[in-house]
Amino acid sequence: MKMEQIDYQYALKADEQYDITISLESSSKCQYKLNIASQQEHFQALNVTDYTWLLEFSYCAQHKKKQGRIAVTDNEAQISIENSQYFEPNQQGIRYLNLTSENSQNISNVSEKTLFCDNCSLSETATLLAFKKPNLSAGPILIVAPHADDAELAAYGLYQDFAEQVWITTINAGQNVQKLSQQYIKDLDSDMCDAVERKAKIRAWNSRTTPLLAGVDYNHISYLGYYNITQTCLYETPHEVKLDTVIGQLNSQKERSFNHINLPNDKNFINTGQALIDDLVSLIEQIKPSTILVTDPEIDPHHEHIVAAHAVALAIQKSDYKPDNVLLYVNHLREIKKFPYGPEHARTALSPWYNSESVFGEYSCYSHQLSMNTQKEKVVALDSMHDLRSKNRIEKNIKQWWSKKIIKSGYQFYSNHSYFQTHIKSNEVFAVIDAFEFSECLCKER
Repeated sequence: MKMEQIDYQYALKADEQYDITISLESSSKCQYKLNIASQQEHFQALNVTDYTWLLEFSYCAQHKKKQGRIAVTDNEAQISIENSQYFEPNQQGIRYLNLTSENSQNISNVSEKTLFCDNCSLSETATLLAFKKPNLSAGPILIVAPHADDAELAAYGLYQDFAEQVWITTINAGQNVQKLSQQYIKDLDSDMCDAVERKAKIRAWNSRTTPLLAGVDYNHISYLGYYNITQTCLYETPHEVKLDTVIGQLNSQKERSFNHINLPNDKNFINTGQALIDDLVSLIEQIKPSTILVTDPEIDPHHEHIVAAHAVALAIQKSDYKPDNVLLYVNHLREIKKFPYGPEHARTALSPWYNSESVFGEYSCYSHQLSMNTQKEKVVALDSMHDLRSKNRIEKNIKQWWSKKIIKSGYQFYSNHSYFQTHIKSNEVFAVIDAFEFSECLCKER
């Protein structure tokens, strides 16, 4: 059965790498063993908890429709969702298995690792990649969210673990209403202008309150309320005032009055690209973050997510203070809606990507582990976001019941929205780039 050949490719630069052999121990159980082929003494001398570990291997699906699953266990321990990672059906090619678990010390005994495969097979050789973890404790962490819910989807576990030093700012008002029948509350407003203004108010409320669940200081949460800002607004027409297509000027000034950090555009709010850059410069210079999190402008195709990254790059370039690192996250993918794959609580790695060259040159990888309790708290955080509340549909309910009760797929279906399946995982994974390189390369590329 021939599978479609698709290789994952990244501009990754590992700090350490090791040749690995993969031996088939039991064909009936699809059971494999890992062994380090070289540099074993050097590997054992590492402080393994200081690294993110990815196994680069050749994957081959064995089913046209069922996802391949690889469970990573110690000495044939019990297979569970938490130690399983899922891959595409009907494909073969280079993939990356995340070996970074909550108990990272286990990676020190690679020879005791047993891989159990379901609906897939592995190559005989692989490469173990080690990426030095960024020092997130070095200073404040600024998370830049294009919209309410982006910070939670990508990094709720990370920002809960570093809650005392985390700052979160939300750029966009997120006011767009496609039609009156798609309001958060059915028939609440009969006028589109009222519906647009109400949605902006609700999303501002969401962005301010949800981080409190993780213990983030309310004074560290800010809302900017921009709308319809494009890359052209940032680079070519920075002083042009952009209007909303329905109501013209959206009054974001009132919502910004709750910010506890003073910003240049507070007093007389003006919706321009330059004002957005100036606000971000002010945030960076006041907070002095060692790390900034923002969306990946190469992989995430949402136009406002791309604008957020460019605005941060321009702000870093203009700021007198320079952060150390930028961590890039991905919440949307081109033509792929079910990644990260598999049921809730499974492992995940970097988003699918197919280009070994990047505008940023080479970059690192960081996998942040979430305990089961943190994953469940992330479910509650996502449930607090109005935009992630999906309506019940009979067809969807039947499919979920069939999947859960009959097929026993392992899915919990905490909510009707697909993000509750894709983004409740045991890892949150980021690309890591030097902040100066991020700024210079992205601005130059534009």
